[in-house]
Amino acid sequence: MARPPRPERKTELLEQILDFLLDRTLADLTFRSLADGLGISSYVLVYHFGNREHLVAEIIRGIEARFDLHHPGGDRLSLPELVLWARAVFASTLEDRGRHLQRLEFEAAVQDAVADHPRGSTAVGYLGWCDFLSTWLEQEGLPREEAAVRGRAFVAAVVGILYDYVICGDRRAVTASFEVLIEGFVRQFDLAQPSLEGRL
Repeated sequence: MARPPRPERKTELLEQILDFLLDRTLADLTFRSLADGLGISSYVLVYHFGNREHLVAEIIRGIEARFDLHHPGGDRLSLPELVLWARAVFASTLEDRGRHLQRLEFEAAVQDAVADHPRGSTAVGYLGWCDFLSTWLEQEGLPREEAAVRGRAFVAAVVGILYDYVICGDRRAVTASFEVLIEGFVRQFDLAQPSLEGRL
């Protein structure tokens, strides 16, 4: 009787796979190249991930999970808390590893755009961020349609700044761009309270 896969071993493998891919592309990924690179048998990969498509889907989930540590929990966030959270998420992408994981996520999204059977996970993740921010804006009093437009525009702008970082690697420039975006986002709210402005 075969032993059931150990979830912790799969998680360890996924971290090793992400590290392996930091200077490689998803397009060139094969079980053999990955097994050779990790010094394991390709059987181990098949055992834990099934086939290449499942492996790539797990890689994408692993890449997207890097933001889970920063994801704000249940309680409604104040504007300063939202800004602090957004800055923490953005800062995590500025690490060298974060830049390459973002590159891989963009690669997966581009592949999905022309795939016969798109995985769709990148779009789901992207739209999840749009929905999160739109919901927050609606809770702040914006009409639903306006909240949806503004939330999506902000997320799209952040993704554009991340694309800038992936292709140019200029941490200082993208940080400045992100701060301009944050300032514009905050400006739409009533900043008549000096204490709020000082905390941002």
